[in-house]
Amino acid sequence: MRGRPPPPVAENAPAHSPSFMRHVTGMLMAVTIGLLIWHHYGMERVIDLSHRNNVMLEVQGDVSSGGSSVATLERGDGVLRLRCRLMRTIDWPSCKYLFVISQTGKGMDLSEFDSVSVDVHYRGPGRHALRLMLMNFEPEVSTVSDWMSQKINELEFEVPDRGVAGIPLNVFHTATWWIDYKRVPLAASGVRMDNVTRVELMTGAANQAGEHIIDLRSLRFHGKWISQGRLYMLLMGAWILCAVSWPLVASLQLRRQLRHSSKRLNLLSEVNRALQLEARELVEQVNTDPLTGALNRQGLRAALMSTPAILAAPMSVVFTDIDHFKHINDQHGHDAGDAVLRQFAAEITAGIRSSDKLVRWGGEEFLIICSGTSAEQARVLAEKLRAGLNNARWPIQPGITASFGIAELTPNDDIGDAIKRADEALYAAKDAGRDRVVVDLGWDDMAPADKPRAPLSAPR
Repeated sequence: MRGRPPPPVAENAPAHSPSFMRHVTGMLMAVTIGLLIWHHYGMERVIDLSHRNNVMLEVQGDVSSGGSSVATLERGDGVLRLRCRLMRTIDWPSCKYLFVISQTGKGMDLSEFDSVSVDVHYRGPGRHALRLMLMNFEPEVSTVSDWMSQKINELEFEVPDRGVAGIPLNVFHTATWWIDYKRVPLAASGVRMDNVTRVELMTGAANQAGEHIIDLRSLRFHGKWISQGRLYMLLMGAWILCAVSWPLVASLQLRRQLRHSSKRLNLLSEVNRALQLEARELVEQVNTDPLTGALNRQGLRAALMSTPAILAAPMSVVFTDIDHFKHINDQHGHDAGDAVLRQFAAEITAGIRSSDKLVRWGGEEFLIICSGTSAEQARVLAEKLRAGLNNARWPIQPGITASFGIAELTPNDDIGDAIKRADEALYAAKDAGRDRVVVDLGWDDMAPADKPRAPLSAPR
């Protein structure tokens, strides 16, 4: 930036607004056509319940309902096999897959999905029919302790001999028996799928007794990442914005022509901005460690003076130190040591928040100032950073480890006290074997007061 002249001011302002807006309109037309085609032929969002890690799966017979049907589950080659001995000892015998999405009343919103596909192969006597039930938790009528209180949206379908059964979600209906059971008013009896917590796939109501084998490969819900109505609204908004922007851009062009009449003032303004940029760059150079890019001690002072809210409780200081760094320099040379320091600072920066401050305190020692963070939260952060360093790939072998000391700023502390206590906790971590995190919970929780402290030059 230093010595760079300000940009020249044109003598005549080019009148390019109509051309610019024509380009914008052409681009908007292309984007509109592309999004409509993509929405029609793609943009598909799919959720497969049968292979979703956070969905609990079990199979059930009807013994709990007084029946005698028994169900077992077998897994293999991507197939969930339900073996069902169906016994018609009650009016509505069944065996079923039960997918539990949530047990807390906070389920999955399927209202934006269009259809569900069931890839299933059915073997057994009589008709091959399955019932699919989507249970929606509605606070007006549902309670967590009673799963039967959730609205039951159901559908029964014949299993095709080959292929996948595709079912539009708009053909589901609220179970009539459930409406009678819960005495739901007519206005609240419609289908809702905005908070589905359970999905059941069970044998049909009139299936014959006997041995049934159902191989389920997938149970998938299909939709679009953006609904058709929302896409139309976004495109309409973009076209309205374009129409409104055209006269605005023309107005800006006129104003630009007027500004060219004050050429001298614009030139001085550009020079002033250039000087401000250069001043900011110089301040950054003064406040930043040139090797690692972290703040130096002067940078920490500047940050604390410009943003005193950093010290608001809770605030924690994390003091970290690379283990056996002196051996790295001795065995691999200072260039390798510098490379380790740069990567160490990069690994730490990647693992902390943008509001946290990383400071190179000296040599291989670094501070992390964590505003709005308790000692326990800082411990969790430090453990994550420690594990990340263990898993990182380093320019030397074996890898690099680090020790961490943590202290929380108390109401009677200043930042210097907290840094000192964090340093003492770091020393305790080194003394305990390195590659660990120690939290200072108060003087009584540290090593005895008469324990000799290692000199500052001692290798850590």
